[in-house]
Amino acid sequence: MQAQSGIPFHLWRGGTSKGVFFDRAVVPADRDELAAFLLNVFGSPDPRQIDGLGGGDKLTSKAAILGPSSSPDADVDYLFAQVGINHAEVDFKLNCGNLSAAVATHAIEQGYVPITDGHTTVRINNLNTGRIIHARVPVSHGRVVYTGDLAIDGVPGAGAPIELDFREATGSLTGALLPLGEARTQLDVAGLGPTHVSVIDGANLVVLVAAEDLGMQGSESPREIDGNAPLVARIQAIRGEVAHRLGMGEYWQSRAAPSNPMLVAVQSPRPYLALNGRDTIQADSIDLLCRQYSTGATSKALAATVTATIGMACRIPGSVAARFLRPGGAAADPIRIGHPAGRIMVRASVRADAGTTIEQAAIQRTARIIARGEVFMRPAC
Repeated sequence: MQAQSGIPFHLWRGGTSKGVFFDRAVVPADRDELAAFLLNVFGSPDPRQIDGLGGGDKLTSKAAILGPSSSPDADVDYLFAQVGINHAEVDFKLNCGNLSAAVATHAIEQGYVPITDGHTTVRINNLNTGRIIHARVPVSHGRVVYTGDLAIDGVPGAGAPIELDFREATGSLTGALLPLGEARTQLDVAGLGPTHVSVIDGANLVVLVAAEDLGMQGSESPREIDGNAPLVARIQAIRGEVAHRLGMGEYWQSRAAPSNPMLVAVQSPRPYLALNGRDTIQADSIDLLCRQYSTGATSKALAATVTATIGMACRIPGSVAARFLRPGGAAADPIRIGHPAGRIMVRASVRADAGTTIEQAAIQRTARIIARGEVFMRPAC
């Protein structure tokens, strides 16, 4: 039997996500062929992804295709892929902000960007959204610094902080930060009736809904949400209504587990038990409580892009997020958001002018390389 040829890859953790990184020169350029390639590599569809590199969780079933930037305004091109687990689907209609931290460090390690001691700024051209993300990576003596004291809930240990700013990432799917034209809109949702939502096309397309309008407390675990079929049906009804209103009906109907629009249930601060089963997240340690649903399941943490978008929403008067945000904080203070695994912070500022301009939407993540080597394709049956 002829030996297989391996395909080189890097395995990175970025924030609370883990992804398989490929150079664009070694993977198919055609999106359909690329999707088939990634499904093979990850071992999908299969809930355990036992015959591939997937980890059986949507936070670890991710890929990044990278290369020197084709844009003079950026240093690296980054195509993100959310690889289906239970369905033979690969979604390119979104970005992963957590992996963006790893993309920045990978770009420096690969020599895509000149190194500046202290901090090196990496301009990431996200091909999914057509937007630029700015990453500020700590560097010492010409090398990326990975050790540090920034701890991220949902990730063991600590690392050096990488700052990601998504201020230029808005409007990628709809062309507008507020695609429905206002901070809060009343929708007539089938089976639910009148429901107030805030639709923000920020770093990703997010629908914010009051947890109580979904029949939630807001502090439920992902397992409790995913195991509640009537609740999931309500979530899907809202997502579907927004998708159709925004002209995304064909995309929505064509997928078993569409990524966009993402839904976030919001609630005022209250205590809850973190996913590790040990730590209680106290109400006074957060400013907003959130649960994120997309791609067929509730997230065990918050996506970095979703966190940035929630931060934007919190600074927009009249939005659902602003309604539940802890009162009294200064505009310059970081917003502490509670998610199933713990907390995440975002610094966000908005300038009210002729429209609404995002001045900052920044979060800090850590990243490290886990492995590099060759992956071998599953043979055709």
